[in-house]
Amino acid sequence: MSTQENISALESRQLELLAIMASSDAHAAKCAKLSKKFSTQYPEEYQEYLAANEEYNANEITLADLKAARAAELEALETAEAETPAE
Repeated sequence: MSTQENISALESRQLELLAIMASSDAHAAKCAKLSKKFSTQYPEEYQEYLAANEEYNANEITLADLKAARAAELEALETAEAETPAE
């Protein structure tokens, strides 16, 4: 898989993870309003949120590395094209 394909796949996964985290927002807001702990009231949902958040944060680091690698690839390609004499 190319660097750009890896970036696209990871960005797609990030959207999935954001959806998982956002699905907890209503319950978390309800708990906050009632001065209850989200983690106690919805323990399974809380664990899903934590797992999604952890993966999301790790993916952000990987994405940054992949984007830097892709930028380097594009720069190398542009340099190679510029150095190739026209026929």
